[in-house]
Amino acid sequence: MADFVIRRWDLTPHPFPQAPLHVHDRGDEGFVVLTGELDVTLGADVRRLGAGEFLVVSAGTPHTFATVGDLAATILVTMTPQIDALVRELHQVPEDERPLVWAHHNSRPL
Repeated sequence: MADFVIRRWDLTPHPFPQAPLHVHDRGDEGFVVLTGELDVTLGADVRRLGAGEFLVVSAGTPHTFATVGDLAATILVTMTPQIDALVRELHQVPEDERPLVWAHHNSRPL
């Protein structure tokens, strides 16, 4: 059984995706919306999630996410420890070092 990390993210309204379209090659990620709405892009499709809805993004699936309109959203994100480390490290390094961080964690922006 795989280990998973659960994080609460309080997302402020954002006019475009919170992250670049990307792939995690070896880990699944899930989103549970507590408040607000979240648009989750899966390849070419967009799925809008409201409070109480969830979605699992399987390893290898291109994805990103964004808040909807001018509303904030609170979500729970489930992810592997590797994806959790990726997110934390991406916020700590200069932009020119990010490609190495993505690769180190078996993920890649598209």
